[in-house]
Amino acid sequence: MPLDQTYIKPLAYLGLLTLTKTLLTLTRQATTYLLPSTLRKTYNPTQTNWAFVTGATDGIGFGFAQELCLRGFNVILHGRNAQKLARRRDELLAQFPNSHVGVIVRDAQTLSADIDHVEQEVRDIIGAAGPGTGTLTVLVNNVGGEVKPVTLLREYSFEDVQRTISCNAAFAIQITRVLVRLLEESDAGLVLNVSSLAAFGMPYLSAYAASKGFVDSFTKSLRAEFKAEGKKVEVMGLRVAEVSTAGYDVKKTLFVPEGRVLAAAALDRVGCGQEIVWAYFWHWLQGLSFEYLPRSVLMKVAGMKLKALRADLDAKAKTS
Repeated sequence: MPLDQTYIKPLAYLGLLTLTKTLLTLTRQATTYLLPSTLRKTYNPTQTNWAFVTGATDGIGFGFAQELCLRGFNVILHGRNAQKLARRRDELLAQFPNSHVGVIVRDAQTLSADIDHVEQEVRDIIGAAGPGTGTLTVLVNNVGGEVKPVTLLREYSFEDVQRTISCNAAFAIQITRVLVRLLEESDAGLVLNVSSLAAFGMPYLSAYAASKGFVDSFTKSLRAEFKAEGKKVEVMGLRVAEVSTAGYDVKKTLFVPEGRVLAAAALDRVGCGQEIVWAYFWHWLQGLSFEYLPRSVLMKVAGMKLKALRADLDAKAKTS
C-alpha cells in the first residue's frame, strides 16, 4: 500500500475530531447568550442582599451599579473621589428609591494596608441599613485602566508601571482577600473579575495587558480554590473589548456599547458555568478571530491600529 494511502484514514478521523470539537466549543459559547441569568435566584432571592462594585463612579462600574439596583440589590460604590461618589450615590437613590447605597473611598493606584479596614466598613454600612437587610453576596472587580494609553514600555516611569499594576491587578486581589469572609458567610457568593481583550498580549499596552493576564490567572486560581475548599462562592472572568465611556470616548456602535449596556450583558452571563466569558455577544464574535486566526496576523493588524491611535494622541497633545 502506498505511504500516502496509509495515513489518509487516520488523518480523516483526526480532521473530523478537530472539526467536531470546534463546532461543540462554538455551540457551547454561542448558547451562553441564550441561557437565563441566575443572578437574582442564587444571589438575591430576598431582594435585600448587597453588591460591592469597584471603580463605580463612571463607565462600566457605574453601569454595574445601575443594573444591580435595577435587579433588586443594595449597592456599595467604591472610588477614590468622595465628592463624586456622593453624587453617584444620590443619583442611584433618586433612580432606585427602594435600594440602599453606601460608599467606600480608596485609591486603587496607591494601595496601603488600610484596605484591611474595608471589611468592617462594609459591615457597618450593611448594619446601618437596619434590620431586614441582607448580606454581601456579589463583588464586582471592575476598577482598572491604562494610566498611559498606547505607550512604549521604555516611556513608562517607575510610578506609571506601579500605578497600572496596582489599579488593574493588585487592588482586585487585595479587595477580594479582604471581603472573602463576608462572601463565604452568605448562602452563596459571586466574584466577577473584569478582564480585557488586551490580556491576549497587545503591542503598546504591555503593562496593561500583563495586568489583565494576571486577572485571568487570578480568576482561574480563585475559582479552583473555592471549589477545592467546598465554598459556595462562584468566580467568573468577564472579557471585554472596546466600550464607550467617559474615559474612552469613542463612537458607540453595535460592537462598541456604552458601559451600562456592557454591564447588563455581563450580569446576564451569571450562571453560564464558564470560567472566563465574553460579557457581550458582539465582543464574542470579534474575539473569535483571536482563537482561530494566526497570532502573527492579528498582532500585525493590532499594531497598525494602535500605532495609528498613538500618532493621533501625539498630534492632539501637541495642539492642546
